[in-house]
Amino acid sequence: MPSNEDGYMLRRDHTESQRLDAQHQFFRTLSGGHLVHPSIPWKLFSNVADVAAGTGIWLRQLAQSTETSDTVRSFVGFDISAQQYPSKDECQKDGIELLTHDMTKPFPQEYHQKFELVNVRFVSYVMKATELDNVVGNIVQLLRPGGYLQWQECDAGDSWTTPETTLARSTINYTIEEKIARGLLPGIATPLIRTIQSLQTEIPRGQHNPNSFSSDQMRLKQIETVSTATHPDPIVAAGKKMGVISAATVLLESSIQRKRSKAAQDSTPSSEKEQLERDVQAMSNLMEAIKCGEDDAVNNWDFEMTWIVARKAIPLSTSEPWMAIKYPQA
Repeated sequence: MPSNEDGYMLRRDHTESQRLDAQHQFFRTLSGGHLVHPSIPWKLFSNVADVAAGTGIWLRQLAQSTETSDTVRSFVGFDISAQQYPSKDECQKDGIELLTHDMTKPFPQEYHQKFELVNVRFVSYVMKATELDNVVGNIVQLLRPGGYLQWQECDAGDSWTTPETTLARSTINYTIEEKIARGLLPGIATPLIRTIQSLQTEIPRGQHNPNSFSSDQMRLKQIETVSTATHPDPIVAAGKKMGVISAATVLLESSIQRKRSKAAQDSTPSSEKEQLERDVQAMSNLMEAIKCGEDDAVNNWDFEMTWIVARKAIPLSTSEPWMAIKYPQA
């Protein structure tokens, strides 16, 4: 199956770039047409970043929708691979800059505390469970005090069919099993929210954190779940099908190969080999159902997207008038 050293499970080619752009249009439609959550005053911002930028389509569309003004704006995208980036001429035309960077590593110092908005989407299929804390910490470093973090994710467990079927349950179970086998989080929403909330910051002497009485670095502003079940738009219907086919297929292919490899090992007990062979057959049948477009396999699905908005603390001087109320001894 397609796989890259950086953990991306699909091919990095023109077809995959087209799929990513179509996926973007699907999720934008699901988000009510918004590129940025309505609670974020992004049109006032001068510096915006997109992490795990893919083809750069989110950043390009945001730059294109920005009204002309005297303010010099910076739109910067980061991705572990530049293979799906548009040409430099196209980037220059759109007014964006796309750079190569691994989000599991600290970003260059020049980008620390630079951005008023950082966008992240759908990294749960490439980010290891053990990398979550580092990734969130690295991304938050990009934010200026008072800056906004927007993060969207979909978990396999937040999907279902109507009516529920054995085929659907098998798809979800095999998908989650393979994510765990690859070291990925079976569900990212709750661990992600906890990680964002747990970030701490050092407040300089003579200042206090208006976010809370402690040293919380981030304040959660919005946690919203958006369901495909309430969106009859044809783009959403097509996007659901595309999402099921791409996610389930790649994880099933990976699981089939992994189980076949283990079954072929001499050290694997015969009883375990028999179970592995049964699993392979069941997953192969499921793959065939997906490829044939059976309703239970691809057409009756719905799922939820988690949309998170958080804001970075702005340490304030204790001389602020309201500080006397919050910190009477300061």
